[in-house]
Amino acid sequence: MTGIRPLHIAKFVPPPYAGVEAHADTLLRALLPEVQGTLVAGESPAGRSHVEPAPYRMIQARAFGRLASVTLSPGVLQHARAELRSGRCNLLHVHAPNPWGDLAALACGRDVPVVMTWHSDIVRQRLLLKAYRPIQRRAVLRADRIVVFTPNHYASSEQLHQVDVAAKVVQVPIGIDFDRLDPAGADAQLRERLQAFSRGRPLALTVGRHVYYKGYGYLLSAMARVRSEAVLVMIGAGALTQELVRQVDELGLRERVLFLGEVGNAQLTAAMHACDFFCLPSIEPSEAFGIASAEAMSCGKPTIVCELGNGVNYLNRAGVTSLTVPPRDVAALADAIDTLASDAGLRARMGAAAVRWAHDEFSVAAMKRGMTALYRSLL
Repeated sequence: MTGIRPLHIAKFVPPPYAGVEAHADTLLRALLPEVQGTLVAGESPAGRSHVEPAPYRMIQARAFGRLASVTLSPGVLQHARAELRSGRCNLLHVHAPNPWGDLAALACGRDVPVVMTWHSDIVRQRLLLKAYRPIQRRAVLRADRIVVFTPNHYASSEQLHQVDVAAKVVQVPIGIDFDRLDPAGADAQLRERLQAFSRGRPLALTVGRHVYYKGYGYLLSAMARVRSEAVLVMIGAGALTQELVRQVDELGLRERVLFLGEVGNAQLTAAMHACDFFCLPSIEPSEAFGIASAEAMSCGKPTIVCELGNGVNYLNRAGVTSLTVPPRDVAALADAIDTLASDAGLRARMGAAAVRWAHDEFSVAAMKRGMTALYRSLL
């Protein structure tokens, strides 16, 4: 396996450690030392000065702004070409959707195996998709293998079904680094702050970027309707942060909603263990799995999610580990929050089931075994 040298192309270099960036980082770390990978991606939204050293090779391409959700980082193509031509990398691994990754797959030689991890369809940018679809289709056809995390990822994908790629699809579970959520590493100050904030009231947690598909506006509206004393902690930031802060003020929720912004791992760990349950109110299939919900489950927390018909609902098992509500249904979301807030026994049963499911199905070891076997088969 010392001869396996994959070049990963993602949208950003981390931080933030969320979504695609979190998965790429976890995978590259897990593959070491047997597989020496390289990550090429656009500049981190946090800025170059906030990028932490990584144990794998990382190359940042300068970003010249964004078009829709695409970072304008044409340097990704130049770096990818140089890495593959030099022989430092002998396999291309694209984390899709990612136009720069698709173009790199189409530009590389036929002797370079191409793996594509399908994180989700392109959902919101429908007009741009019409122009981009021919490139996307060609890249999917060029890929030698297409990795999905769950059966639902393939079954629910409209864009993977535009061509016949069934023979290329391979399921490799996403691996969650449960060790980094060990309570021994939790930030004690934040734990005390959360205890002071909740004052014994049921504590709900949500973690994610403040973007449209996360559905946070609906979650805040639901918090204004709950009958219980539940309070909410929100970790993350994004384009909609100020709008969400205004909504909290307008709904009179200042005493019941706490914004923590972007946090480090010690703070995230403290919040995961301090909360009573986790909310993932995403309203669009752009949310195809929900790593943060898997992390919460590994900490013994039940979850509330929306029915999206994809990997979110494979991970968050309705009635077993989670309560599931229709997207954008504020009343149903409020009822689900009240149900978990008022029933400690239900939280305990679902939390125990969540721990078993997360650790059995989504371990880093299982991901590493599956991915190294896939790489080896192509090389």
